Amino acid sequence: MKQLSLATFIMCALVACNTATNSSNTKDTTASTNDTAMSQNVTYAYPVEYSSDFSIGDPKYAQMVLDLWKDYDNNTFDNHKDYFADTVTMDLAGGNSLVNVSKDSALNSVKRYRGSLKNAVSSVEVLTSLKPKGKDESWACVWGKEVDTYNDGKMDSVFLNENWEFNKDGKVIYMAQYQAMPSKPKK
Repeated sequence: MKQLSLATFIMCALVACNTATNSSNTKDTTASTNDTAMSQNVTYAYPVEYSSDFSIGDPKYAQMVLDLWKDYDNNTFDNHKDYFADTVTMDLAGGNSLVNVSKDSALNSVKRYRGSLKNAVSSVEVLTSLKPKGKDESWACVWGKEVDTYNDGKMDSVFLNENWEFNKDGKVIYMAQYQAMPSKPKK
């Protein structure tokens, strides 16, 4: 199954953010500098399945991912079950993988976990749609934070990175999720 480098997506998002905020006076200089840098041969220490050669993808995929995040928070995941292909693979942060399962099976697993929570509140830090050049694929990537309240009242939070792949019909076929625990404040 396709595994994407988190570093590649972060780099793409940063490049996209930086180029989008340049003023018109500096765009020409930045573009020629970027063209020069991109034309230089770079040798990586490891083979890279996905190069750093991405373009910004269709923003509708990013919107779909945020719809699904909102459905998760609201515990209404069935609202957009039509966003998923008939068969889906999910690599979840806890180490569980759902490989080539029906969308109903995948959604039931997510709903079962979400049902163990009293409340979930997400916030989004970075969101982008990407199209890898040379591959017929579309991706949406999101970085954010989720604060969960368990049924016993205990609260916990995690930082999340999710990479969602869409097929040619615009349906989710794959999702990889990564998480990190926030550092504890010093006392």
